[in-house]
Amino acid sequence: MTLVVRRSRIIAGLNAGMALAVALGAAWYLGANFADAEAPWAGAAVGAALIGYQVWQNLRHMTDPTPVVAIGADGLALPQNADAPIPWSAITRVGAARGFAMIGGGRLDLGLSPEVFFQVRLGKRMMGDPVVKMAGLPYGISILAQGLDHRATTMLAAIETHWPPPA
Repeated sequence: MTLVVRRSRIIAGLNAGMALAVALGAAWYLGANFADAEAPWAGAAVGAALIGYQVWQNLRHMTDPTPVVAIGADGLALPQNADAPIPWSAITRVGAARGFAMIGGGRLDLGLSPEVFFQVRLGKRMMGDPVVKMAGLPYGISILAQGLDHRATTMLAAIETHWPPPA
């Protein structure tokens, strides 16, 4: 059986709603204070643009059906980050870390063989990408479960049914 993990539509919708509220507040501030030369309108404009990007990104996440992770007998598939599933024999380490209370989901840490590691396209934490370089392990990746529809512990349990591969 394959475990398919996607972005949570509920969390993406909540994030988009909060970002939209902040963007509307920034737009109101700009409209109310545009004529005032003393008001920091340039900073508010940059902030509004950044929050507008956050709204767009979360709406895109909410409507994107592409899986982030698929865990099955053939390996660990990262459709947005790797062209082929990572075979179980290329995974050298598996672990999960708990997230913060109320915002978590945790983090799944994987050690990979160097050949496979360099084939994975890693994202940026700052941009909200769930598959990133793992801190402290030269050939490690982390799957950040915050904002996904399954927790790291659920993904770990699915991986442990296939890993370590029989020798």
